[in-house]
Amino acid sequence: MHENMTDEELKEAMRHMAKIAGLDLSEDRLDQDLPTLKRHLVAVDAVHEVELGLEDDPIPAFRLEKG
Repeated sequence: MHENMTDEELKEAMRHMAKIAGLDLSEDRLDQDLPTLKRHLVAVDAVHEVELGLEDDPIPAFRLEKG
């Protein structure tokens, strides 16, 4: 969904989320946080691409190692 959103639409969504949380973010803050939100959304998409069966046990902890 977010792939089709413009930067202004994403910033409007950020405004709404901030308002729900009781925050009033400035335009400068929205501009500053927008790239981070976009990277976060890409990361969430990557996690959703991993197919796990409902019968798979959760991993309580894991460690990433450089290969």
